[in-house]
Amino acid sequence: DVGNHVKYAAPEEWTLALGPLLSKLHAKDFKLSLTDPNGGGTWENIRGGSVCWPVARQALERIGHNGWLTIEGGNCSLEEHSKRLDLIIAGK
Repeated sequence: DVGNHVKYAAPEEWTLALGPLLSKLHAKDFKLSLTDPNGGGTWENIRGGSVCWPVARQALERIGHNGWLTIEGGNCSLEEHSKRLDLIIAGK
């Protein structure tokens, strides 16, 4: 889950550390609270939180990830989820 660990380290860091061990990914986003030193925040729709998706996508490219990526959570319409996921896949 890409957004699950954003409060501990940037997703691209653990993506590069885990490398080929990653096979199935959930696109998920979490918005860190700027006022909570313990990493609190809220779950958000993908591309609406603190994950820097273009950088996370570059890390997936660097490790040669070619497994699947699916959305977990969020309250967007199916069409909006699809648009946001397409932007992530395109590296935007």
